[in-house]
Amino acid sequence: MELHRIAIRVIFVYLVLLSLIRLSGKRTVSEGTAFSFVLALILGDMIDDALWAEVAMAQFVAAAGTLATVHLLVSWGASHSDWIDRLVSGTPALILADGRSRRDGLRGEQMSDKALDFEIRQEGVDKARWAEVSAAHVEASGHVSLLKAPWARPPQRRDKDAVLRKAGR
Repeated sequence: MELHRIAIRVIFVYLVLLSLIRLSGKRTVSEGTAFSFVLALILGDMIDDALWAEVAMAQFVAAAGTLATVHLLVSWGASHSDWIDRLVSGTPALILADGRSRRDGLRGEQMSDKALDFEIRQEGVDKARWAEVSAAHVEASGHVSLLKAPWARPPQRRDKDAVLRKAGR
């Protein structure tokens, strides 16, 4: 294939994909769920076929447009139905509760004790302070989130004001 035809195809595919991504919303790019990963894999293969002229551009646009439409419909369904949202995005997995690791959660996420220790440490809590964590979850995005016990949270100004009011000051 001639170089200028490849360049034209690249520009065309780029513009089509940019339009589709803009239409599908910002969360598609930033969320990084399994659903987004599958979408990226399929689009990646379609792009390869379009760039090297293995398929006609009209076929690429039809396929990419169909994929984007399905993605939008599933996203719309997930925003209106908890059942579809759980099916597509998954649910957070409890991996640490009241300072103790949860075997069932770790098994479900295929996470070792060493990986758990690393993830909790990344959140600024070493193993000696796990008792400060009331819950840790692996979110649908794959990130670990922590909920500290109320007694372990840093004091806030409103806490000081409440103490002063109680003391009559």
